[in-house]
Amino acid sequence: MNRTRLPRRALPVLVLGSLLAFSRVSAGEGVSFGPDDTQSVLFIAKSQNKNQVHYGVHLDSHCNPVGSAPVFGYWRMLEQRGQVEPILEMEEPAYGVADGQTVLKNPGGTTIRVRLRAFPERPLAIVIKSSGGRCEAIAKSTISGIDAQLAWIYVKLRWPFGVEYMLVRGLDGEGRLIEEWIRN
Repeated sequence: MNRTRLPRRALPVLVLGSLLAFSRVSAGEGVSFGPDDTQSVLFIAKSQNKNQVHYGVHLDSHCNPVGSAPVFGYWRMLEQRGQVEPILEMEEPAYGVADGQTVLKNPGGTTIRVRLRAFPERPLAIVIKSSGGRCEAIAKSTISGIDAQLAWIYVKLRWPFGVEYMLVRGLDGEGRLIEEWIRN
């Protein structure tokens, strides 16, 4: 188990985003999924409530990314029967995807290089391939300094403001659970 410090930039944006999510109102505009989209490649959960931010990928029927920014985030409102809502503009610094997604095609599939706005120093690679007539996508990053499949991030909030720690979890190259504790 590796313990690192939370980047200074991440603390204020995660706190702000968590507070805004607590008091959010419906945006009126929905989140739409195409028939071949991967709806969730990873998610962020937090101690404040059961709602989660998920990150998906817009794909066509040949598993090719759609548009110049195919990776997108949205809320899964588990405290409201799992309905889906967009990330509000004021929540983008905490939960949004940074501009400049790079799509790299290779013989085995496609890789999209992307960064979350709150953690630009930890890039993600979304690896997409076709398997059994379906599109599959996984998120890869480093966890405890090891290349890994990223599954989820848990944020433990500190009352009344702040982040106590983050727990990043995934699987190493041999399929074993790997985690990293990031403390403030």
